[in-house]
Amino acid sequence: MNNEDNRKKSGLMAKAEAINEALAEEKKDEKPQKTPKPPKPHKQRRQREHSGINRVLTKIIIILILLCSLVGGGLFAISVLRKTIVESPIIPTVTEKKSIVIQDQLLYCQELVSMKYKYSDIVSIKKSTKIGFSKSYSIIKYTGIVRVGIADMTACKYEVSEDEKSIVITLPPVEILGNDIVSQEVFDEQQSVFVPITLEEVFNEIEKSREDALEEIKAEGIMQEAKEYARKVVRQFMLSAGFEDVIVL
Repeated sequence: MNNEDNRKKSGLMAKAEAINEALAEEKKDEKPQKTPKPPKPHKQRRQREHSGINRVLTKIIIILILLCSLVGGGLFAISVLRKTIVESPIIPTVTEKKSIVIQDQLLYCQELVSMKYKYSDIVSIKKSTKIGFSKSYSIIKYTGIVRVGIADMTACKYEVSEDEKSIVITLPPVEILGNDIVSQEVFDEQQSVFVPITLEEVFNEIEKSREDALEEIKAEGIMQEAKEYARKVVRQFMLSAGFEDVIVL
């Protein structure tokens, strides 16, 4: 019994050793699986630092983009404004408007004829030979008009008060603007071939008569009347332009 028990024990032990050897060989064939090691504290700190720097860089880039947009928009607005100012008409101030109104009123008439004087005269031309056998004569009636006034209204000077309600205008002197013949008629005439009356003689006689008539008209005070009437006309112009007090010199 003892021997059999010993043989059984030795057989069991041999089997156990064989099993252990087989298990040992299987463990050798299997690769050990490494468990991931937790990140070291300094690596985690670097990751946090990198993420913070990225956020700062992102903010800086966004700020730069916004600044570029603002600068670009400002330059565009300035160019548009400059173009608008250059191309758009300049709106005159109230004083400039007043000056424009005054100039318009004065230029409206340009040449101001403040007085007209119509007159008539008869010119008689007679010619004869020394012996007196041949005679020629011509009697002509003509009508003329004398025009008196201001030749250039742009020569007027003016001063406007600060409240733009009063104006003082200084007119240039009045002058003779014309002395024209408007009609001419021959009453009677007789021509002799020995002493003819030429057209030049007729024109010279009429011209002399016109000058004499003009001097008589001037002596009657037409220049002063023309000046007074010009003042009245210009004063009415300025009152119609909106001035309350108008002085014309």
